[in-house]
Amino acid sequence: MQKDLRESQLYISKKGEKGSWVTFLLVLALLLSIFFSVRNYWVTSFSGVIVSGHSMDDTLFDGEKLLMKLTSSGEKAERGDIIVVDVRGYKGSDKLQPNENFGDTKFLIKRLIAVEGDVVRCKDGELSIQYGGTGEFKKLKEPYAKYIDKLGYDFKEDYVVGKDEIFFLGDNRDNSIDSRYNETDGSHLTCLYMESDIYGIVPEWAIEHREVLEKIFFRN
Repeated sequence: MQKDLRESQLYISKKGEKGSWVTFLLVLALLLSIFFSVRNYWVTSFSGVIVSGHSMDDTLFDGEKLLMKLTSSGEKAERGDIIVVDVRGYKGSDKLQPNENFGDTKFLIKRLIAVEGDVVRCKDGELSIQYGGTGEFKKLKEPYAKYIDKLGYDFKEDYVVGKDEIFFLGDNRDNSIDSRYNETDGSHLTCLYMESDIYGIVPEWAIEHREVLEKIFFRN
């Protein structure tokens, strides 16, 4: 009787140990699945960008490190967003020959001002947009814009944003290689950049918490 009881207890003990291992392996598999899913989402959705230059002063400063959401993940930029533009395809291609100010730049970080169908005008530092489908210009409120001489900042012409095109500017308006053509400090000679050139978008939260995020993601 006692022998049968001991054998029964041993059987239950072994069965319990086996059940614990199965539970442990299932929990481990679940955790690994969550980890790799999050990691895959992060790698395919986010990347880092280092600000170079002063065209976004005083919103972003030279040397700052930021997170951006990749447009390849399905993210779509909207007017007012800070965007990273891939200009590598313009160098030495038939798409466009950049002017001498373009240099060896591969990416630009700017603010998206207008999209397809819009018309952009600037007089005495006041930016106005005729939004697609409307017939009147509306002044754009830009608390982020910085000027050395605001009254002397004008566009030589109105910029019509064509199909699949975008129009962007640096927040530091007197020191920016941007969408303007036929301008001394623009980066294009004959046309605008395309929506497909947007490589990433810097979310507001990434700007607000840049110092903390830099310590977490840019330790090296």
